[in-house]
Amino acid sequence: MEQPLFAVIGILLLLMFLGSPVIFAIGFASLSYFFIKPGMFDMLHIYAHKFFTGMDVFIWLSIPLFIIAGEIMSSIGMTERLVTLSRLMVGRLRGGLAYVNVVGSMLFSGVSGSALADISALGPIEMKMMEKDGYPKDFAAALTVSSAIQGPIIPPSIPLIMFSALTNVSVAALFLGGAIPGMMLGIAQMSVIYVMARRRGFKANPIAGLTLSVALHIFYNAFFAIFMPLIILGGILSGVFTATEAAAIAVAYALLVGFLAYRNLTLKTLWAILDRSVRTSASVYLIVGFATIISWILANERLPYQLRELIIQYDLQPWVLLLMLNVFFLINGLWIGDSVQLLLFAPLFTPILASMGVDPVHFGVVMVLNVMIGLMTPPYGLALYLGSSISGVPLGRIVVAALPFLISNLIVLGLVTYVPALSLTLPRLFGFL
Repeated sequence: MEQPLFAVIGILLLLMFLGSPVIFAIGFASLSYFFIKPGMFDMLHIYAHKFFTGMDVFIWLSIPLFIIAGEIMSSIGMTERLVTLSRLMVGRLRGGLAYVNVVGSMLFSGVSGSALADISALGPIEMKMMEKDGYPKDFAAALTVSSAIQGPIIPPSIPLIMFSALTNVSVAALFLGGAIPGMMLGIAQMSVIYVMARRRGFKANPIAGLTLSVALHIFYNAFFAIFMPLIILGGILSGVFTATEAAAIAVAYALLVGFLAYRNLTLKTLWAILDRSVRTSASVYLIVGFATIISWILANERLPYQLRELIIQYDLQPWVLLLMLNVFFLINGLWIGDSVQLLLFAPLFTPILASMGVDPVHFGVVMVLNVMIGLMTPPYGLALYLGSSISGVPLGRIVVAALPFLISNLIVLGLVTYVPALSLTLPRLFGFL
């Protein structure tokens, strides 16, 4: 590795280790390259050019639009309706509210596509219900954090959209590829609940006075939320519209539901939603711009070529490299956010694995699954901090309570990594591979 590249990586790691904001760390580290590398100072204009072109990608428009759609659906009471529907489906089982937590996240994933949005929207409702029903607060918080990572795996998914934009892999194929692994996460978590419910004596929590008319009313109330992902996926898979257009349609759909169907969305609420969405989107776009510069620096220093030569030299098999990358991503997840990992490493490793015969869709699902698990690993895990903030439970207690769910998620990761059919069957059936 050349000294300028080594210095840039060292500055980036040092700043992030010291707790510097991610945006500042990536921006400053990439800027330092033009001062450290001989002859690069006169090419400083590349810094601004790459920063802008990195953000100037059509598919990136889908991210703020999906954020707005999710915020609207949460603000108009869609989360409560989904929780009630989940309770109708699994509340009668022993440990009913724990199952409701997982199923609710599965359903809400079709609205938000974001793990943190899942925790913010569903977390307060689910934790309050579970605490009232006698569940330990640390267990409720840990389960909420764990179940939320399904959201970015089950389509629509913001991280999968990012992977698509960075690697030119079909977003429709990635969406289909994430469906089965996302559901496997939910099934694995429900398996843990099944065992714990019997050991700890959790009780069922069915809906009182349930009749057919009540059940139909509950389903009707949640219908608009269930129908939303069907519109998005149906349009993308049929080729009627792109992922970006699907995000715009999702916003229009959410507005129609809020203003005309539920009639509880006001202009004041909408302005607050737009304000929050702009702030969230701005941070994402800044990271995208600066990470694009880092990616250009890695390519300029021929790091991908050097990595390929290293793999050939040591005759690494694909399964060995996938294992090494899983460990690499999980360790990075201890202190680096999910979007940063995708932006830095997806363009770097995808071509290498593709040249070894690993399907990019398979690798994309594996990588997103890795970085999502990183959201619930200390000390950086953002989902853990958010769960602790909402529940009021100390971070350490949530980490301990989340260990069984973390293990179940890692088992799913192993299966998805080494059984490619789990992520490739649906894309093949729909003709995307």
